[in-house]
Amino acid sequence: MFRRMLFILALAGVGAAITLPGVSSAQAPGGDSVTGSGTSSVPGCDGSVQVDAHSGPNGENPTGQVDCGTLFSGPVTCLSVNGNVALLTVQSSLFGAVGVRITDLPTGDTLEGFPGDGCPTPLTFYTELQFSGNLVVVDGRALPTSKDECKKGGWQTFGVFKNQGDCVSFVATGGKNTPAG
Repeated sequence: MFRRMLFILALAGVGAAITLPGVSSAQAPGGDSVTGSGTSSVPGCDGSVQVDAHSGPNGENPTGQVDCGTLFSGPVTCLSVNGNVALLTVQSSLFGAVGVRITDLPTGDTLEGFPGDGCPTPLTFYTELQFSGNLVVVDGRALPTSKDECKKGGWQTFGVFKNQGDCVSFVATGGKNTPAG
């Protein structure tokens, strides 16, 4: 409770929406990611803001770091991307888990945060952070995990295989044979 109140107090007076030039990236088979940087004028978060988070296409093995000045900073322990929206949990020394929601829009990105585990399920409340810069959300395609997903034209739905055999080879080697398409 104290951590939530401290976070709210640190962000008191912040009511403006965050607007950033949006950059939507095409889906990549390599995995999900959120990257970017900018500045914030929120007390405690004022100065440089850096986001560098990566995971597999289904959120597995999250890595990276989010830095928001002295307000919160730490490693990414969860990353869940759905389209242009990324949910992250950052392990902060001051607040513990901090849920971060980033929305990548052509008309302006949004960056929000609040104490709590905000990934893979979003928090019920976020505070908008005053941010200027650029954030890019990439929703990587999930690749097949069984040979059946490659059959009956299924290999074509992934958009990275040159034929069914390429897809089956990828599955049979546990992803060691990368898509040739």
